[in-house]
Amino acid sequence: MNYSASKICKIFSLDTSPPFNKEDLLQAERTGNIPKQSLISLKKRSQKIWSPEQLPAIGEKFGFMEKPKHTKVMTTFVTKGGVLKTSLTLNFARMAALHNINTCVIGLDMQGDITSGLGYNYEVSDQMNMEEALIKIQQTKGLMGFYKKNCELEDIIIPTELPTLSFIPETPELVALNQALNHKNKREYWLADEVVEPLKEQFDLILFDCSPNWNLLITNALVACESLLIPLECKINNFRNLKMFQSFLEEFKSEMNLTFSNHYIPTRASSKRKLSREILHWYQENVSGCSQYSVRESLQGEEASALYLSIPEYAPLSPSATEMNLIIDEAWQTICPRQKTRKKKWPQKNNIRLV
Repeated sequence: MNYSASKICKIFSLDTSPPFNKEDLLQAERTGNIPKQSLISLKKRSQKIWSPEQLPAIGEKFGFMEKPKHTKVMTTFVTKGGVLKTSLTLNFARMAALHNINTCVIGLDMQGDITSGLGYNYEVSDQMNMEEALIKIQQTKGLMGFYKKNCELEDIIIPTELPTLSFIPETPELVALNQALNHKNKREYWLADEVVEPLKEQFDLILFDCSPNWNLLITNALVACESLLIPLECKINNFRNLKMFQSFLEEFKSEMNLTFSNHYIPTRASSKRKLSREILHWYQENVSGCSQYSVRESLQGEEASALYLSIPEYAPLSPSATEMNLIIDEAWQTICPRQKTRKKKWPQKNNIRLV
């Protein structure tokens, strides 16, 4: 995918004070403050565009997320499946990378959702037979290979088409790794000590995408993080489970002497369903640390994920994209408060048709 000046302005929602627009972007190009566009030929005309590799330099100058002075570690987790947890991680990771924040995503769910979401297919072709496909999958090194010292940490880090976004893939051996950690001293700190600390030398943001099952790997991710993103599905089952989850979480933080912040994000909100609206409003009024915005159910979100893109990349300035940028900005400010004098002026909640 390539990007025009107009689309870049929309992706980063350049509604800032003082305001920026397409002409500011082109002026920055002329003065050498951002990379130069390339000229491509279309059927009836030519067009100037930027490539994905060039976007991070533009996002750092014009976007709303600032690069942190020190590496930040975030974890996305809740004990409920199907709540758009991986979608939230994918959007956060890609938007951070587009702001020139060097990001590494670490998947901890053996189902491999975030690995697939980032476009990794284990080099498996539809033309292969089952045996060939299994061999290819087994060749992918993950955290277990590093734990067993069969490879170095850098050997399991896989780049994406964005130069500022990498990931450590999920493999079936995560189950064995979870069991192996039970026999280690300081077993809750293996990820923090052996993985996160070395990665801090290379990355500005480390994002854990977790399974809904609270196992030892999840405990490791929670110990390592300083901010926890908690999707809250606007459905009655998630609503019923909330108090129990909060109780377990606060007890765990107390026992482990942890101080990470909790950032609750309502998901699957629907303005067409009365129950969904009521649950959303209850979350926002009664849950401390709950976002005032929500991730709605949308076809655009599903289509963006199918193309391995964030919603702002796929459908910029759509209500879903605006909401996602609002959520990302809000969560990012909790651990990386904006330092620049230029401030983001987001649209009011009732002006973007939120539920």
